[in-house]
Parts: sequence; structure tokens; C-alpha cells
Amino acid sequence: MNKLNNLITAIVIFLMGCLVSCSNGPKKIIIGKDACSFCKMSIADNRFGGEILTKKGKVYKFDDTHCLVGFISANIINNSDIQETYFADFEEPHDLIEAPRAILFKSNELHSPMGGNVAAFSDQNKVKEASNTFKGEEITWEALQKAN
Repeated sequence: MNKLNNLITAIVIFLMGCLVSCSNGPKKIIIGKDACSFCKMSIADNRFGGEILTKKGKVYKFDDTHCLVGFISANIINNSDIQETYFADFEEPHDLIEAPRAILFKSNELHSPMGGNVAAFSDQNKVKEASNTFKGEEITWEALQKAN
């Protein structure tokens, strides 16, 4: 009976672990541990980059918007398989912003890891503050994709 209880407990723990690991949302980017899905470099700056979440729940992580856009342009996965695209929030580096809600700001003074030099913000006031520090301009997600 004890072996049966241990087996049932092990099965329940395994199933709970599967449910937790199969969540349908973005995953926290772990600086120094996660690698960019496009350039394969270690993600070192949490103010840039982002993620792509597929309809099947697979998460692709990126160190720079340049890599994220390059990944999409290279058709590594079908665009129809993409459920959501997220950007790292420049002001709240561990937060991710859904692409349609992100306000993108491009500036050569940002010095992002792969030279994309685009930061994402969730608040227009934060973009204005950034524009006081960095010479640049807002860019739409659509324009960013066309530019690359």
C-alpha cells in the first residue's frame, strides 16, 4: 500500500509540473543563462530584446529587437504559428510588453546588444523622458519590421 501511495504521489507531482511548464504566456528572460534564439549569444542586457510565443506554447527569446525581427524575416517559423510577440520594457527590464501595446523608440545612442538600438516602453511619458536623454524617434512595430 505504501508503494502505491508513493506512486500516486509521484504521478500527481509530475502532472502538476507538466501543467506549470505548459503555461501559455511569456517566460522570464534569465540574463546570462538564456541565449538568443537567432544569434545564439547569451542574453546580457535585460533592457532590450523580447520573445515570440507560438500557438503551441514554445517561447523564443531574443537579446535585441534586431534579432527578433531577423528571426521573423528569416521565416524560421511560420508567421501564422506566432501567437504573441513581446518586447522587454526598457524602464522595467524584467517586464515584457505585448507588441501591439509597446511604444518603440529608436536611437543610435541606446547601444543595444546587436545594434538594433530600439527600446520598448509601456508609457508615453517614459518615451518622452527617454527622448530627453537619447536623440531618436518613435517607430512603429510595422515600420521596424519593414526596415529590416
